[in-house]
Order: sequence, then C-alpha cells, then structure tokens
Amino acid sequence: MQPDIEQLKTTYKNLSDDKLSSLAINEAASLRPEALEVLQAEIKSRGLDEDIANGISAQLIDTGSLEFDGYVSLIRSQPCPVCAGTLLPLNAAVIGIVKSFILVTQYKKKVMIACPNCLQNANQSATNTTALLGWWGLPWGIIRSAQALTRNVKSARQLRSGEPTDTLISFIKTNIGVIEGVRKNKQSLGFMLDSVNKR
Repeated sequence: MQPDIEQLKTTYKNLSDDKLSSLAINEAASLRPEALEVLQAEIKSRGLDEDIANGISAQLIDTGSLEFDGYVSLIRSQPCPVCAGTLLPLNAAVIGIVKSFILVTQYKKKVMIACPNCLQNANQSATNTTALLGWWGLPWGIIRSAQALTRNVKSARQLRSGEPTDTLISFIKTNIGVIEGVRKNKQSLGFMLDSVNKR
C-alpha cells in the first residue's frame, strides 16, 4: 500500500536537506504525481537551491523533445574527460573486457564518455586484451569473451555513425537532474563526466 499524502509530508519533512535534495535530483521521475507535488512543496518551504527544483523539472522532459536535445548538446560540447580535446563532440559507449586465468574469469562492462577517438582507442584496447587473455578460463572465459567482443563491435559501429549513442542518451536521461544542477558550473560538469570513466 502506498503512503498517503500526510505520510509523505511527514516523511519528506523528516529528511535532511541533503537526503531531500538527493531524492529530488535522482528519483523525482519515478515518483507518483502527488508525491512529486509534496516533494516540490517541501523544497520550496525550506528555501533550498533553485537548481534542485530545476533538476526535478528536467527529469520530466521527454527524450525526443528539443529541450532534451539541449542537454545532449550540452554534454557533447564539453571537453573530453580523457584527452581534454574540444574538436569532436563527446559520445558514450559500453566497453567490455574479459581476463581469464584457468578457473577464474573477470568480465567488466564499463560506460565511458569521451571524444570518438578516445572511445575507439579504449574499445580497441579492451578488444585486444579480451582476444589475448579472455579465452583461458573454462567455461566462462569463452562465453564472456564472445559477449564482450560482440558488445565492443556493436559499440564501435555506433561510434562511427557520429550520432549520439543509445548509451549517451540513457546516461543523460538517468542523470538529467544532476546535470541540471551542475550545468552552470563547467568544472563540476567536467568532474561528473570524468567520474563516470573512473567507475
């Protein structure tokens, strides 16, 4: 059973400013309309930063809209978190890498945001590592290596098109509230993109 309006008011009132802000920036899109109204009212009553309210609104934007395209353009126009270059628009890819040692197989999928050249270099490096070291574990080394290589080929193909990848669109949609909160601060935006690559 979902909490009623009074329970929501009590819950949100008891949250710290940081927890309330985090809820607003990261999860507003998943809240039902009446919960969203209560959340917005609590933020307003506390006089919290206007960027938090803007972050809520940003999460409700449709991915096909011109407004969402503005966020895509914002991210793509940032300096590359890897090489700091500004000549090519940023993109994103999921890169798979496998290393196997007889009975142990490590399979890592990583989202990376960078310029096309840096993404292609990282993809090629992961592909080479997987081709050399991924097959040596039984049975998972062979299975995971095939999965990683297939993923990397698909990522390379999407990157060659020059269009924003599904991975980039998904990243922006998931993090749009945070992006809205830091969009005026180039340093914070750069830090956010860099932190994705370090996960």
